[in-house]
Amino acid sequence: MTILDDIVKNTREKLVHKKTKLPLEEIKCKLKELNLPKGRFKENLLNKDQAIIAEIKKASPSAGIIAQNFDPVSKAKEYEAFGASALSILTEEDFFQGHNQFLIDVKAITTLPIIRKDFMIDEYQIYEAKLIGADCILLIASILSDNEIKQFVNLSETLELDYIIEVHDEVELKRVEHFENAMIGVNNRNLKTFKVDLDNSINLKKLFKGDNVFIAESGIKNQRDLDLLKQQDINVFLIGESLMKNNF
Repeated sequence: MTILDDIVKNTREKLVHKKTKLPLEEIKCKLKELNLPKGRFKENLLNKDQAIIAEIKKASPSAGIIAQNFDPVSKAKEYEAFGASALSILTEEDFFQGHNQFLIDVKAITTLPIIRKDFMIDEYQIYEAKLIGADCILLIASILSDNEIKQFVNLSETLELDYIIEVHDEVELKRVEHFENAMIGVNNRNLKTFKVDLDNSINLKKLFKGDNVFIAESGIKNQRDLDLLKQQDINVFLIGESLMKNNF
């Protein structure tokens, strides 16, 4: 089993407890009462020479603890001042030491749209994402069937959530390229080996014929990397570890 398999298995097990503690019907009732607005995530990335989705995460399986003195609210303020177009917040608890509360707390103090970064395998998580204030969700093609992706896309659109469909290779890209409203994210990190290669985004961008928002994710360390990707007509970037460590 890979780390990704372990994360999905763990997520599935934790969902059993979550659904008992806060049933889906209760979430749906709360959403009706709140009547939350449509997410502006994709809108905030459009027509920019360089749009950065700045990620807030305490840890990862590949890097271990990234931020010892982790304060998501102060980091969000720092990113907003830095000129980020959007935020990404890890909510997976066991492998990334994230939490839903981080997103709730940041949502209260920022005008930037937020993607809930987690391993979405059940519609419950999509309703939950809307309830905690996310503007966007992540759908990882490698852990979802074609039918699940279709169902989750439809639900996201019903809930007025934007969505990034993340791919790692040409096969996954071909599976999702027909979703015209999706943002396509290319993870440059192989989640099985953890090896990072920026050429992954570049190569898949050359193969991609659609006009979807196209996002390079992972392994971006500095402005030189951004400039290299921009030369290949990639203008949206998700950057985590380098920004969290203030190394960018």
